[in-house]
Amino acid sequence: MSDPTQTLSALGLGHIVAEKGFKREGQGAFADPAGNRIAFASPQTLRSFRLVLDGERPGLWRTLQKAAGHACGGKIARDLDARLAAEQQPALASLPLEACLGFLEHHFSSHGWGLLSVDLTHAAEHGLVVARLSYSCFAEADPEGSDFADPLVAGMLQGFFEHISGQSLGCEEIACVRRGSAQCEFVITAPERLATVMPYLGREPAVKVITRLCV
Repeated sequence: MSDPTQTLSALGLGHIVAEKGFKREGQGAFADPAGNRIAFASPQTLRSFRLVLDGERPGLWRTLQKAAGHACGGKIARDLDARLAAEQQPALASLPLEACLGFLEHHFSSHGWGLLSVDLTHAAEHGLVVARLSYSCFAEADPEGSDFADPLVAGMLQGFFEHISGQSLGCEEIACVRRGSAQCEFVITAPERLATVMPYLGREPAVKVITRLCV
């Protein structure tokens, strides 16, 4: 697979990911390069959200974060489509997949969520995409506990890939630094295929879960 950044440059889209980061918009406000307002959340804020929600109902944090991430991932893709349309460029679904991944990986790093890399090794033959996230802000903000730390990221990946593929997909975290892994790892594929490995998540290493999905 070619390098996503090189693909964007070759398509004349490298300037989008090369734009300067957040800027101050008057008193008490920041905006991203597209003009969307940004509000920063400290590690203490992220941890407090989880503690309060799970104190109300165990597991509520994961449910709400997954749903919020799904909505966010779709909006990231729609905002990119709007930006591309304004420059009379094809929509994400019409661009090479490597270009879409370049936008997504840049969005993660520029917003401080971590370093995302997407692996398409099993995509063509098995319809499986694997994503790996280093330096996850959620895992680092809330390192305690034995559950997976990144339901919001899983939801974001699902929403983004659903938009560019036009298909209903599922995404689950299968490894997490909070559980001793070197990085957080996610699988994106059809929901019915994901359902077959759900009983093994957290019980088997990521490589074995991926193997199950490639059978």
